[in-house]
Amino acid sequence: MERLAADTPITIDELLKRSYLDDYHSNVVFGYRIVTETERFGARYSGNRLRCSNCHLNAGRKPDAIPLNVAGMYPKWRSKNGRRNGIGLRIRECFVYSLDGIMPPEDSPEVLAVAAYISYISHGEVIGEAPAGRGVPTLPDTGYDPNPASGKAIYDTKCAQCHANDGHGIPGIPPLWGMDAYNKGAGMANIKKAAGFIWANMPLGQERTLTHQAALDVAAYINMQIRPGDPRRSKLLKLFESISGLVD
Repeated sequence: MERLAADTPITIDELLKRSYLDDYHSNVVFGYRIVTETERFGARYSGNRLRCSNCHLNAGRKPDAIPLNVAGMYPKWRSKNGRRNGIGLRIRECFVYSLDGIMPPEDSPEVLAVAAYISYISHGEVIGEAPAGRGVPTLPDTGYDPNPASGKAIYDTKCAQCHANDGHGIPGIPPLWGMDAYNKGAGMANIKKAAGFIWANMPLGQERTLTHQAALDVAAYINMQIRPGDPRRSKLLKLFESISGLVD
């Protein structure tokens, strides 16, 4: 059983305090800042008001909240784009879908830095195995379809206080729909995935208090709202991918 470097790394808090860093740790810190302050450090390629850490909670270190300690799983096949993905391509596509932006070049400082940060927080993970708490929980079949009408009532009582009645968020809290939210190609646009995230992580401080059906209902309500379209249907994206050599 082979693991990624198992020695305990310098903590991110310690790295942030240092006045001098080597190239690797400088990239780690830059990657951390992109994840936690995307609107500032990832602005060249981001297209909305979301931060990576809005979905990858605790800077990608919280289990069941799409944690980023997954370096040992790549490269891996991804059905979404029908190809074997390295960690770099996976990062680049996050800018396109969740951040509704444009795809960075594979050698851009932003991609290299986020890859370094992912490697850094993946220390000790078994190569080729999914870490504990990867992704979000898969909720059991409730026997009922998601009900957006019920979801609206749940949203109004459980979610609107932070995310606003119009779903556009407030300072420090991300929008859930509207033109500054994730687009229809993002993972969160999948109702079952969004429901798993909501059930395991929301409302903040009251995690896992919603029923599975309630999580499905509110996810359905959120995802029926207006948001940017799926960029995979964009002719400009297809042209860019062709030029970049990402498609045959």
